[in-house]
Amino acid sequence: MKDKKDKLSPQAERTKRHIKEAFIELINEKGFSHVSVTDIVQRAQYNRATFYLYYLDKPHLAEELRAEMFQQIKRTSMERYDPGADIPTSAMDANSFELVSFVYDHRAFFNLYLLADTIPGLHGELPQAIYEMLEERFTFTPLGDHDINAAPFKLYMAHGTAGLILDWAKTGYEKSPKEMTGTLIGILRSFAAGFRVS
Repeated sequence: MKDKKDKLSPQAERTKRHIKEAFIELINEKGFSHVSVTDIVQRAQYNRATFYLYYLDKPHLAEELRAEMFQQIKRTSMERYDPGADIPTSAMDANSFELVSFVYDHRAFFNLYLLADTIPGLHGELPQAIYEMLEERFTFTPLGDHDINAAPFKLYMAHGTAGLILDWAKTGYEKSPKEMTGTLIGILRSFAAGFRVS
């Protein structure tokens, strides 16, 4: 079984993407516990042999999807900035939160966070990914005499950001990504003059 993406052909990558997209659609439609491998391959228009070429079972597919999206959330939040860069919050604009656009572009996946019958363990992963990204890569310059780089504050920031994103999802993404970015920048500016990317 091939687990490393760099060993997969473009066709294999495309096949796995189609399987994941079908899986996400089906969970949104009828809940994780009611989705079978047969459902997935029928929706993706592959056969069971193709599914088992890449995955042991449904939990294996779910775990790979979770891990992949967890890493993409972290990576997307950081890739806009060069290591060592000092960014004043006053210079941030509508393109400054890549995470917001990523969420919008992957709405079907993020809607899974709103379901009771969703991928096991998913609910806590968005704030955890944001927290790890903040802890590993960002040092903030506070407004006033506050230790906003302490782990509890970054955890608070992570859960607050995740909460706003999920509330946005609950509204059906009523605000545009630029409007959501503006909201997040406004909150950040209320306590941070800037940040350094490590």
